[in-house]
Amino acid sequence: MRDTTPPTALTSDRIGPDVRAELVARLRGGDSLDEAAAACGLTLQDVLDQVPYDPQLAIAMAGRDPYAREEARIAKRSIFLSQLALGLRISDAARAAGTSSSQIRRWAEEDPYFGQAYRAVIRYTAEFAVSKRTRANVVPERAERLFALLESGRYSIPGASTEIGIGEGAVYARRRRDKEFAARLQQALERGQAAREAAAGGEGAPARHP
Repeated sequence: MRDTTPPTALTSDRIGPDVRAELVARLRGGDSLDEAAAACGLTLQDVLDQVPYDPQLAIAMAGRDPYAREEARIAKRSIFLSQLALGLRISDAARAAGTSSSQIRRWAEEDPYFGQAYRAVIRYTAEFAVSKRTRANVVPERAERLFALLESGRYSIPGASTEIGIGEGAVYARRRRDKEFAARLQQALERGQAAREAAAGGEGAPARHP
C-alpha cells in the first residue's frame, strides 16, 4: 500500500492539499510542469515556491512516482541532507526526515554515493553547524530515549548520546548531580549488559554502537 502523505510536516500556504493532489496526479500522468501548473490555476513560481517544503512534489516534477517505496527513502535522505546543510545536528536532521541517525549511518555504509554526500555536507557545515557545546540538555523525553537505547544492549553512553542529540558530558554531569537519574542510568546499563549476554547465548550479541 502506498503512502501518499507528504514525508515532512512543512507545508506551503500557496498550494492547498486538493490542488497539490491534482498537481501531482497530472505530473504522474505525463503532463509537463507548465501544463500541470496551468491546469491547476497556478503559476510556475507558485509550484517552485512549494518544492523546498515538498519532496514528493519535486520527485513528481522529476518524472518519477513519488509514492513508490524507494522514492520515500530518497525523499527522507534529501530532507536529512538539506537540514544537515542548514547546520542541524545529525540526530535532529534525521528526526526531521522521519528517521534515525543509526539508519542514516546504515544508508551511508550501504550507498557510497549517499555516503559521499553525507560526508561532504558535514565538511561544508563544519564552520557553522551547532557545536557540541550547545547540545540539548537531558530533558525527561530525551532521558527516557537514552535509557531505552542503553537497555537494548546496542548502545554505549557515547553512542546513545549521539543518537538522541545530547552531549555525552551532559549525561555524566546529570548523573553526578541527580541520584535518581544516576540510579536509572545504572539500571539501563545493567539491562543492556544482560541483553548482550542473552543474545550471546543465542545467535550472537547485538551490534553495539560505540
